[in-house]
Amino acid sequence: MASLVHGIAGFGFAQVSMGLMPLFRSPSSASIIFTATAVVSNARVWWSVRGAFDWRKWAVPVGGLVVGMPLGIYVFSQFDGDQMRVAIGAVLVLAVIVVGATQQSEFVTDWIEAKDYRPGNAIGATAGLLAGVFGGAVAVPGPPMIVYGAFMSASGFWSDEEMKATFTAFFGTLMLYRLGSLSYTGAVTTPLLVEATVAIPMVFVGAWAGVYIFDNIPERVFQWLVLALLTVNAFVLLFTAVPEL
Repeated sequence: MASLVHGIAGFGFAQVSMGLMPLFRSPSSASIIFTATAVVSNARVWWSVRGAFDWRKWAVPVGGLVVGMPLGIYVFSQFDGDQMRVAIGAVLVLAVIVVGATQQSEFVTDWIEAKDYRPGNAIGATAGLLAGVFGGAVAVPGPPMIVYGAFMSASGFWSDEEMKATFTAFFGTLMLYRLGSLSYTGAVTTPLLVEATVAIPMVFVGAWAGVYIFDNIPERVFQWLVLALLTVNAFVLLFTAVPEL
C-alpha cells in the first residue's frame, strides 16, 4: 500500500507505512521492517533520476543527519509501545500539514516563489538534523526536508528531478544509517529482517501499480485522498494509544 501511494503521489512511503503497521503490530518492530524496505524503495526511485543527482546538494542535509540520527535513536530506545504510537501519530499530523501546505496549496508555493530567499547551508544542515531526529525516533523523517525542498524548488534552485534525486538519496542514506544504528544496538533481529525481505517484492509491485494508476487519474485528487487517509491514521494511532482521550 505504501509503495502504491509512493508510485502515484511521489511521497508518502514513510507516512503510510508507519500509519498502518503500528495498528496491527508493535510500533518498534514495524519501524524496523519499514526501515529495511525503505532503503530498497528509495534506491529504486533514486536510480530512475540518478542523472539529476548532485552529491553537493545531498551532502548538506546529510551533514545534519550525522548528528540528528543518534539523538533520534536514543529517543526511540526510551519509548514504550503507547508512547511510540503517540509520537508516530503526532509526526503524521505534522507531515499532513506540511505536505498539504507545500505540495497542494498554490498560496504557499506562490508565497515561496515571491520571496527572494535561498536557504543557506546552515538551513539545509538543520533540516537534515531534524529529519534525522524524526527518522531515528519514529521512522517518519519527511516534514523538515519537505519544507526545505519546497523552498529550493519553488525558488528555482532545484528542478523537480533534482529534488527527487536529492530526497531519495537523502532518505535512502537516512534509512541505511538507521538500520545500521539499530543493528548495532541489537534492535534488529533475524525474524524482522526475514519479514522485510518477504515484503520487498511487494514494494516493486506497488510501485508498478502506482505508476499505472498515476497515468489514469488526476494526481492532485489522489494526493488529497492520501492526506485525508493519513489524517485518519494519525488520529486512530493517537486515540488507541491514549484511550482516556
